[in-house]
Amino acid sequence: MRRPAMLAALVALAGGLHAQDRADPAVELVVAGPPINASETGQAYLYDDPGSMDEQGGSKAQTYSMLGREDLAAQRKKEYDSSPCLPLTPGAEGEAEVLARIVDAAQTHRIVIINESHTVTQHRDFTRTVIAALRPLGYSVLAAETFANTDEPGADVVDAHAALPYIHQDLGWYSREPVFAAMLRDAKRLGYRFAAYEQVYDPDRPQASTDEEWRIDIRDREIEQAQNLAAILDAMAPEEKLIVHVGYSHAREAVVIEKDGWDDAWMAARLKRDHGIDPLTIDQTYCRGSSDMVGLAQPSANKQGWFDLYVDHPAVKFLHGRPDWRFSGGQHPVPIPPALRPTGEPWVVEVFREGEPYDAVPVDRVLVAPGDDVRLALAPGRYVARAVRLQPVAD
Repeated sequence: MRRPAMLAALVALAGGLHAQDRADPAVELVVAGPPINASETGQAYLYDDPGSMDEQGGSKAQTYSMLGREDLAAQRKKEYDSSPCLPLTPGAEGEAEVLARIVDAAQTHRIVIINESHTVTQHRDFTRTVIAALRPLGYSVLAAETFANTDEPGADVVDAHAALPYIHQDLGWYSREPVFAAMLRDAKRLGYRFAAYEQVYDPDRPQASTDEEWRIDIRDREIEQAQNLAAILDAMAPEEKLIVHVGYSHAREAVVIEKDGWDDAWMAARLKRDHGIDPLTIDQTYCRGSSDMVGLAQPSANKQGWFDLYVDHPAVKFLHGRPDWRFSGGQHPVPIPPALRPTGEPWVVEVFREGEPYDAVPVDRVLVAPGDDVRLALAPGRYVARAVRLQPVAD
């Protein structure tokens, strides 16, 4: 349907490339056409202009991360700063060693819960390797905080998109980010089934406006999440095991009683205490930058016992506006095609696998401003690229 326009764009692209900008011949990138408005994508909110956002609750940093610019997110979130911890076992570092320790620990559990920062995409890529490493142990169901959940008959988003070979943009929010989608693509390829466990949205619930109301909302969400996970486990075959990918404290299995007596039990803690299900909990958010290699760490004394294992990633470094780890594992730093380089205001460049629709999550997405030397991170293959204009955030 769009083949003539693609071929024409390819001819124009070939003529406009400078010698130093020629992409690797293993990557064939076709420009779909001129830039489009965010409203034409069916998910305009994804392209909110972070430059017009207030600094509230990390939302600006998360937006930069969703748009592929973690270098700009790092200027606003300390999650990219080093937070060193002592090694769990001195000298035992490297991804293979860490995965082996996780596999060993997971053999005696039926559920593994691993967390992420919603900004640092390296955590999603590491979870991808954990998902693969645990598959031979019988782990076959993946639940993720991102998956949209509903109690409406026939409206199950996970079931609706289960047979697709790609990740649909409507599957959830965080899964619209390309590294998250790559994690889910790999899980599908390995034969994992997806399951939604998130609290079902209640439009009649009053919006919290006080600290006490926020605490109650968090408590109710954690209770419902734990109940839903227990129900998922009950419905699984006895030999099947479950991986759960969450954000931050949802994976914390220690119960912390606040000074005022408040029972600060998050999802993993409620799963263990209220349902008798002991998860293997893995944290990726507290220890970081202790070494140039990934390792397992001992957290500070006040966080001991919050999780079973603490993964300590190297500090993120940036190259061409992207985390440098993106240009590893077969991904190449591909220049932005001249036809997609902005000359006025910034816009977003997205790259899709050839043959996949635009409601698939792209394999890469990056915010580009005039003059930026940013690169796409692409494995060898054939792709279609488009540009999407940002939209200002309404007051």
